Amino acid sequence: MVALVCLVLLFAFIGPFGTYDSLGLGGRIGYWALAMGGNWLVCGGMMMLALVTVGGVAIRRRVLVAAVTAPVAAAPGTGVVYGAEALFRPGYTEPIGVPTIYLSVAVLMLVIGLSVVAVIEARRRMAAAGADIGFAPAGEGDSAPRSGPAPGARFLDRLPEKLGRDLVYLKTADHYVEAVTTAGSTLVLMRFVDAVAELDGTDGLRVHRSYWVARRHVASAARRHGRTVLRLTGGHEVPVSRTYMAAVRAAGLV
Repeated sequence: MVALVCLVLLFAFIGPFGTYDSLGLGGRIGYWALAMGGNWLVCGGMMMLALVTVGGVAIRRRVLVAAVTAPVAAAPGTGVVYGAEALFRPGYTEPIGVPTIYLSVAVLMLVIGLSVVAVIEARRRMAAAGADIGFAPAGEGDSAPRSGPAPGARFLDRLPEKLGRDLVYLKTADHYVEAVTTAGSTLVLMRFVDAVAELDGTDGLRVHRSYWVARRHVASAARRHGRTVLRLTGGHEVPVSRTYMAAVRAAGLV
């Protein structure tokens, strides 16, 4: 809602698409409140549906979804603009024609779509930051019962202090587990299945019989040589096996 109000005020101030010359400030505010508000509902709903359907966490993928969805959402959005034009600028639509209005609405839809993407990304980053510093869920305070150590603490305590606790991924290495953090890597003598068990409750998942990844470090997914790989923080790549593909899709990583 804050983003919508900001966009309405911005468009009312700069007066794009001829509104600056044809309407006063009050008229521009009313015009863009109707045009933006109606299209926010239309485009916002379609954008959210497209983003949820396509999935993925990479910001570039979300921007691409917004760019593709914008011209589709512009069709019903053109009807909303016609309503605003009929109310605030009667007769203005006749000389410019439907194609011009459609192109203008497509641009408007792209702006709204990118705003939706920005809001989603901001919320994701806030959630990740909250998880990093151990924020309690809403409704829980210092008096909430503590059932034990933080998720993943058992395994993270095995890592050298110099590597920190920002885990990116795990990989099997013979009788060892290779643990990669944002500060480096080390080998831990234990079974891979036990390491994954000790990370139960953290925001990560097994994507291959030999790999476990932290979800927040997944930047994007790609197909290479007929197989799916996840690109991680720091330029790392890990494969996704068919066995774990359903879980990876459910997590929105591909």
